[in-house]
Amino acid sequence: MRIVSIALSKKKGTRKRQVKRAAVVENHGIEGDAHAGSWHRQISFLDIAQIEKCRSAGLEVSFGDFAENIATESID
Repeated sequence: MRIVSIALSKKKGTRKRQVKRAAVVENHGIEGDAHAGSWHRQISFLDIAQIEKCRSAGLEVSFGDFAENIATESID
């Protein structure tokens, strides 16, 4: 497995922006991310294959467009 992107947003309902690094807080999520907190969706993962599938269908999408915090490659 490889992490290809880390993204966060300050407000819910907005596009997440890529960052070079982030701090993960136990039982909270990614520090500074709007979705962090005491609930079921503290950190969101998405495999890059799903992003590439949308791109091949003609959509102009990038990392963070699917509200994912971490985009991965080859996660089983």
